[in-house]
Amino acid sequence: MIACVGEGLIALVPTSSGPLETRSTFERSLAGAEWNTALALVSAGMRAAVVSCVGDDAFGRFLLAQLDRHGVDASAVEIDDEAPTGLYIKELVEGDEPGAPAHSAMHYYRSGSAGSRLSPATLRTPGAARVLAEAALVHTTGITPALSESARAAQDALFADRGGRRISFDLNWRPKLWRGREGEARSLLGGYLGAADVAQCSTHDAEVVFGTGDPDRLREMFPGPRHLVVTRDDGATAFDGSERADAPAVPSDVVETVGAGDAFAAGFLAGVLSGLSLSGCLARANRLATRALGSTRDHVD
Repeated sequence: MIACVGEGLIALVPTSSGPLETRSTFERSLAGAEWNTALALVSAGMRAAVVSCVGDDAFGRFLLAQLDRHGVDASAVEIDDEAPTGLYIKELVEGDEPGAPAHSAMHYYRSGSAGSRLSPATLRTPGAARVLAEAALVHTTGITPALSESARAAQDALFADRGGRRISFDLNWRPKLWRGREGEARSLLGGYLGAADVAQCSTHDAEVVFGTGDPDRLREMFPGPRHLVVTRDDGATAFDGSERADAPAVPSDVVETVGAGDAFAAGFLAGVLSGLSLSGCLARANRLATRALGSTRDHVD
């Protein structure tokens, strides 16, 4: 089993592109990096669970129903009767050229959300304790420690007490969450990345946070993870120790790119736990990512 630890969100996505003030209809769907990864893992044939918190509200119940529908273990998701389920509204802007993928802007309403109240105590609940005990690997991202001090403490606890589990960490840089704390973020996220067993980042995020997106330079900076994966628009580079593999992106029809990185992470992790070669892990990751590129949802269906 792979346990994915982080905040689940409701995404409200307009049914057509254009400024939000002119949009009148929206579709509701599940979102949140770790939750997207959990759904993609199940679609890749892996067992996955989510460790998180949702509000005691309609949106929280919707998210739990979506986990159930996709076959994700939700037994470690706490119900918080004091805080709401977080959400964001996606704004779709048409591509620069006809047929080009849409650009997205995310407008978040998550301050004080149930997911931001994730804490070390969450990890000790019976459901979470069971899931973590069964997990061969725990997946989390750089979003979680930015949400609150308690969420950061929960992530610290995961890294400090691994219990024989491997840790997967995806950088997932979110500048708005770290505004005014960029220096702190660089040190903190670099520490998580360096301490993970499987570490992933995009060239764009790595350039912003660490000053370089070059895979070889990043491998020099972060020699600790057995697997280091660096994604870019035209493909990815992965390391297994000193071994390196490169793979181009799989040609596909791109509707919108949000969520593709989460699906890619799931495919790579599925490959690692299935014992695939490094090239095989990249191939599986690329195939799964293409499924997230074909819709405006953040997750594979």
